[in-house]
Amino acid sequence: MSFNNKPKQLYILTMLKCKVVMAVLIICVIVGSEVFAEEMFTYNAKGKRDPFIPLISESGGYASDAYEASAAEDIRLEGIVWDEVKGSIAIINGEIVKEGDVMGSIKILKINKDSVIFDVGGENVKIDLNKE
Repeated sequence: MSFNNKPKQLYILTMLKCKVVMAVLIICVIVGSEVFAEEMFTYNAKGKRDPFIPLISESGGYASDAYEASAAEDIRLEGIVWDEVKGSIAIINGEIVKEGDVMGSIKILKINKDSVIFDVGGENVKIDLNKE
């Protein structure tokens, strides 16, 4: 009789060891993921220049940037997203702007469907969107 009980006891002991090992592994995974988890980093590019646009122009001078715009010639209207309900936005010199935003000494007064009106040194300047 004792001969038949030994394999059964060995089987129960082996199963118990497996369950303990599994429980320890599960606890290690749960605790380890919280202990070693890194905080997510989110880069906010708002207000920073585009690193792929050269700082030096082809003529050898400094290239104008959206936040250095001081004259109507410095403004490049690249696109408009028109939304009467939520407010429209424009892409100017690679930057996303809305009505009331200021770029250097230039203020965005009004964004229309196909143009933007700016305040440049106290004078209103309208720039139309080129539809190429």
